[in-house]
This record gives sequence, C-alpha cells and structure tokens, in this order.
Amino acid sequence: MVWYPPFRLDVTAALKAGANLIDIRVTNTWANRLIGDEQEPEDAQWGDWETFRDFGGRRLKAYPDWFVKNQPRPASGRKCFVTYNYFKKDSALLPAGLLGPVRLIVEDEVRP
Repeated sequence: MVWYPPFRLDVTAALKAGANLIDIRVTNTWANRLIGDEQEPEDAQWGDWETFRDFGGRRLKAYPDWFVKNQPRPASGRKCFVTYNYFKKDSALLPAGLLGPVRLIVEDEVRP
C-alpha cells in the first residue's frame, strides 16, 4: 500500500516467471469517506456545530454504548469513527482518484 509521495512500490517479490496480472486499487480521501458517512443514519450523540478558526466541526458528546461494549455498529454503512467531525452531509467532496499515469518500470539492475 502506498499513501504518500513518491507513490512508488517495488513489486519484484510478488512477481512470478511468465505472465503476471497487476491489480491497482485506488482509495478515496479520508475527508470524502467522512462526508460519505454523513449520508448514513447517526449512531452517536454529537454536540452543536461550532466554529474554530477558519473551519467548524462538532464534538462527540460521549462514547456510544456500542463502541464501549465492542458491539457491532448500528449504522453499518458508516466506516469511520471519529471524536470530532469537520464535515456535514452536504459538504463538497474533494478531488480524488488516480490523477496520473501508472507506469511499470523495469530495471536492469538485480537487487539483492
């Protein structure tokens, strides 16, 4: 997994002699995942929206029982758990995805 620059991954150890299939999966941004979660039903109690410097957010009032008791989450469509959320249901999504070419670089040098 590569999630920070220079976004390169040495796949030599995973390759076999002959044909190989390389599967590239692109993950969205954390901000967009949190916005997506806001489309799902609430499963925790939140404080009022507050302004902090140039942005706002809301604080979790208390850890929900399902979290404390290590039970399944009631809103199964929610993927993230945060104690402070900066995003609303209608927040604009941020640009994301594969923004450039994918290149397979073959090096002549054999690495030990």
